[in-house]
Amino acid sequence: MNAKIHNRAGELPADGWYQIEVTGEHPAGEGRTQVIDQAAMEAIVNRFQQDATAPNFAGLLVDADHLSHDLDNSTEALGWAQELSIRNGQLYARLELTDVGESAIRNKRYKFTSTEYDAPDIEDLGNGRVRPLRLAGLALTNRPNNRGAKPLSNRACKPTDSPIHNTANYMQNIAAKLNLPPEADEAAVITAIEALLAKVKTMEGKEASTEADAIMNRFGERIPADKRDDVKARLIANRADTEAMLELLPAPLAVVALAPERIFNRHTAGTPDAVADAKNDASNAQLACVTSIRNREKCSFDTAWQMAKGEKPELFR
Repeated sequence: MNAKIHNRAGELPADGWYQIEVTGEHPAGEGRTQVIDQAAMEAIVNRFQQDATAPNFAGLLVDADHLSHDLDNSTEALGWAQELSIRNGQLYARLELTDVGESAIRNKRYKFTSTEYDAPDIEDLGNGRVRPLRLAGLALTNRPNNRGAKPLSNRACKPTDSPIHNTANYMQNIAAKLNLPPEADEAAVITAIEALLAKVKTMEGKEASTEADAIMNRFGERIPADKRDDVKARLIANRADTEAMLELLPAPLAVVALAPERIFNRHTAGTPDAVADAKNDASNAQLACVTSIRNREKCSFDTAWQMAKGEKPELFR
């Protein structure tokens, strides 16, 4: 299973991408025909991407004529396949060539590649037709099996050509994440993404509104009633700066209730009790003194009472 590595004037592709497979149906020995179609290439690319996620992945060994499988031969690498991609409807690999491999190709000691597929990774299509699903090995060779690959570097090649990755399969993966059918087109995917973004924006708005309400409740009466809507809008637009501004607002003073005036419920008139009136006047003076200290010191009634006794002892005799 081969594809040419035939380069004009011995030049190697600048981007390191080489066509390694040829689409179509090719003899595979033992009365079998291998089918290299879109489904095969997508499966091969996907399996390679999965294998590449393994820790310390070094790449897929590229040897000479698959001889590294023979224990009597060297396992010397001519290169390492680092990525696979579908480009212009064909299967490509990005190869990191060793000094030996680069020299072999540049000096035309090898002009072809040979792919390798293991039996467990081959799908039986019936009637002797099989579809490879995973690349097991890659080699440089001069005895190609699958013919028809265009030269990797010739006068028809555009220097701006770049790998066309497995777009169809990527689109199917995106569609699956969006709960769309695999055959969904680009327009359907974009519509679903826009709907999802709108939903996210709505949820973010609700979350921001809830957070703004919590902050406003924390500052309570510092925010004037007629400014609450404006403050909330500012919190949603710029939470950090608005919250810092609210921290600077003074807290409202605590209101201390004054003692109620005396209520007289006498059903008959009589001469006022001078002693009782004197006691009431003293009590009111004490309470007024205590209230004044509470407002001044912002302390409890008991604390203010003790301070009043010290400041105005004549009221507590």
